[in-house]
Amino acid sequence: MQLIPSVCTNLYCPESRKSIDAFRKTAHFLAGKGLRAMEFYHDGDGMDKVGGVLQEAGLEGVFIAVIALKERPAHLCATDPAHRAEAVALAREMLDRAAGNGIKTVMVNSGRMEPGMEAAGMEALAQSIELLYNYKIRKHLDIALELEPCDSGIDARQLVGPWRRTLALAQTLEGRGVELRLTMDSAHTAEEFEDFLSAVKGVKKYCAHVHYANCFLKDSSSPLYGDKHLGYEYPDTAWTFEALDGLTGDLDALYPDDEPLMIGLEALCLEEDRFAYFDKTWARLPFLSSRLKGKGVKPNGRP
Repeated sequence: MQLIPSVCTNLYCPESRKSIDAFRKTAHFLAGKGLRAMEFYHDGDGMDKVGGVLQEAGLEGVFIAVIALKERPAHLCATDPAHRAEAVALAREMLDRAAGNGIKTVMVNSGRMEPGMEAAGMEALAQSIELLYNYKIRKHLDIALELEPCDSGIDARQLVGPWRRTLALAQTLEGRGVELRLTMDSAHTAEEFEDFLSAVKGVKKYCAHVHYANCFLKDSSSPLYGDKHLGYEYPDTAWTFEALDGLTGDLDALYPDDEPLMIGLEALCLEEDRFAYFDKTWARLPFLSSRLKGKGVKPNGRP
């Protein structure tokens, strides 16, 4: 595979969400390590500067509108027309913010599941994404829409969700002439009690982006249980360093030759020295870092 290594910086360096100085330091630090992209949400005073910072550092950007939608909260799958209109309006704002900074990818989520309303919610979600797609076409925004399935039964309780439901959404939209990419998250899939590799295989036609994320699921009474974005160093978790090593080999076979795959690292840093923590993590990911040496991977090598 043509690896495009990325980092979800709101977790590794939370300060970068509000501070443009922290954002700049993080971008240049990651670029120096050979990373090729930052996945982030920024709503500080320097929002209009993030595109320039990414360009300086030679990094691609993925704007995580998921954060804004969850925090509002605004659900693209809402069956209430007024609420769904609000969610679509917020997502459009995120598209405009990203476009203003030259960011080529915006990631959204489905929204929270309404009990007994799965079919209606799926149609509402499809209509919302179609509206967003038509908006970006009408405004000539050079942006790809991505959707990240989240957990449906533990914390976020999102409609999408299980990988087969995710696939059905992508197929429905494709049938309507709407292009939707998928970002498959290893923790969210584990929280669905699904096999991650099988899930990625199932949706591969639409997926050139995955998140390496971790979770603890063995004891629901533990404070670590659920979608806590644990580091890969935690024992007895779904995705340790060793497990990710094996997964990387499997994905290499699934995306052969020069097929691009962005792999985003997503773990919450609880240490005061953010960069030192990342250094420790990166040192234990040689199955990723070694692939960058002499490979000539381009920052914008995604399809």
